[in-house]
Amino acid sequence: MTEPDEMTNRLTRENLHGVWAAIATPFDEDGRLDLGILRENIRRLHSGGVHGIYTTDADGEFYALEIEEFRALVTAFGEECQRLGVPTQVGCTWPHTAGIVDRLRICADVGVLGAHIGHPFFMPMSRASMLAFWHDLMAAVPDWFAFIHYNTPRCPNVLGGADYAELSGSIPNLIGAKLVGSDFGEFLGIVSQAPELRYFVSEQVFAPFFPYGARGIYSWFANMNARYLRDWYDELDAGQWSVAANRQVRLHEFSAASQDLRAEGNMHAILNKARSAASDFLVPSNHTRAPYLPIPDERVADFKKLIEDSFPDLVWSVGAQT
Repeated sequence: MTEPDEMTNRLTRENLHGVWAAIATPFDEDGRLDLGILRENIRRLHSGGVHGIYTTDADGEFYALEIEEFRALVTAFGEECQRLGVPTQVGCTWPHTAGIVDRLRICADVGVLGAHIGHPFFMPMSRASMLAFWHDLMAAVPDWFAFIHYNTPRCPNVLGGADYAELSGSIPNLIGAKLVGSDFGEFLGIVSQAPELRYFVSEQVFAPFFPYGARGIYSWFANMNARYLRDWYDELDAGQWSVAANRQVRLHEFSAASQDLRAEGNMHAILNKARSAASDFLVPSNHTRAPYLPIPDERVADFKKLIEDSFPDLVWSVGAQT
């Protein structure tokens, strides 16, 4: 079970850490939100011991949700997480400031603790525009509401260490960043120039980056086996490097075995909804919003057989892990 801690009340530069699950947005076969599945999967992730749950980044299909759907999703998400005492974050990326502000205010109104912010993504901002953007966001929310920058090359104005050092001094509720790259030099450069922020990385680099400043993982794999990742975090936190390195190797092998699901360019929600559906951990919801087609069920079934045969250590077992 996820232990209650100070993160339940407020996310800060001092307390943000751990395994955060990227819960998918469940749609039914007609493309409507299925909030019953959302609530059940929140409960299951909580039972797996995650430190927090977030939604509506790429795996949550933020780009496919109209504002009233976003409101319904975030309201149900916030209610269920608060009932369980699970810390929350929500992706609020959008092409313009007003759309992001609308989403931030919905999140703050329902008690979500923080937001992932990717920069507006149609074209780059000037330096002055980028700085004004962050000040506009800060002015739109209460001072307890946290920002985590989603630093992805899919959005312009990718930030480096000097940028974070400047922003952290003027945007006090910017508490961290989601870094999607695997370049160790870039990572060290960011951490060394703005060590006051909390940096989260992916499964790909969690073990090697942890000793040098990664404080947590924003994870798609949590939707297949949350307990595995929680144990991995605890090993890293305890300095059990060789054991943690073995888990890193296994996740690299698992990712390589997923190559067939990536065929035709499948990414993000398409790929990770299929991988999750191949596990018995969460309620499956292998429906994606058009124009993005889901991976066919027969390929998901083939992948499920592959992981049962080749990765039994990565398969969720309710009896063994709850």
